[in-house]
Amino acid sequence: MNVWLLVAGAIVCNVLAQLSIKYSAPIALLPLQNWFAPSMIAAVMLYGVSFVLTALVYARLPLSVASPLMAGAVFTLIGISAVWLLGETLGPARIAGMTLVAAGILLLARDV
Repeated sequence: MNVWLLVAGAIVCNVLAQLSIKYSAPIALLPLQNWFAPSMIAAVMLYGVSFVLTALVYARLPLSVASPLMAGAVFTLIGISAVWLLGETLGPARIAGMTLVAAGILLLARDV
């Protein structure tokens, strides 16, 4: 399988897992049934798939490239998703930071 499809899959699964947690995160730790909401179970499963895909990526790409590339992409996509899906706002500093992260991702991806 193309390594870039593995990278994209791992990133998307990680982002979806984090959004699922935000959506379903219980305010209180108890009762335990709060932790078994379908969206929380989906988040755990998505993290599991992301973990497996990340392991496959690490086996195929240099760690010094793959790890920062994937982390940066997740950070950037979470920021965009939070605005788009959760109504959060981004100030100039956050936008500049996300732009710099995206530029770094492009530089890392070109070096492979």
